Amino acid sequence: MARPVKYSLDQILDGVAVAARERGIEVSIADIAAAANVPSGSIYHRFSSRRELLVRLWLRSVRRFQEGFVRALDGDPPERAVVAAALHTPTFCRSNPMDAMGMTLFRQWELVDDAPDPCAEEVLHVNDGIDAATARLVERLRGFRDERSYGLIVAATRTCPYGLVRPHVGCEIPEWIDEAVAASASAIAGLVAQ
Repeated sequence: MARPVKYSLDQILDGVAVAARERGIEVSIADIAAAANVPSGSIYHRFSSRRELLVRLWLRSVRRFQEGFVRALDGDPPERAVVAAALHTPTFCRSNPMDAMGMTLFRQWELVDDAPDPCAEEVLHVNDGIDAATARLVERLRGFRDERSYGLIVAATRTCPYGLVRPHVGCEIPEWIDEAVAASASAIAGLVAQ
């Protein structure tokens, strides 16, 4: 019979987040163990590598972000959903600074070919839900889905908000970011109707 798990995955990943905030991506297992208040042997026993822990933190952070993002994309009316989804980025990052930092550790396309085996399948499909929600939003805006409209909505709801917020992750995110995010999302969404 397997030993019961004494330390939760969230407790360990919280430690990864704290240690990574302080030491960056080169954080050690000893740093993680100290931050999580967990014996390093427990970490070595459960995880294949330090990289797996970092990828698991990234995945958890992305999943937490995506919950609200997908709800915003599915909102009504669709024109307002574009702006709401875009504003989710600064709002989430302000309210969840550790998850915001966790999301900056990797990019999906970087991990697809070399994610640790225990995480590979989840990495491959991590954006499936937001891709589907984006496609639904484009169809509600246009009545059909085309590559141009899809690309514009991705720019309005993901690329531009992330680009505006990313330089501020790890410090205070200025309130003016929300104005810029909303203005750019609204302007780009207007191009979809053309």
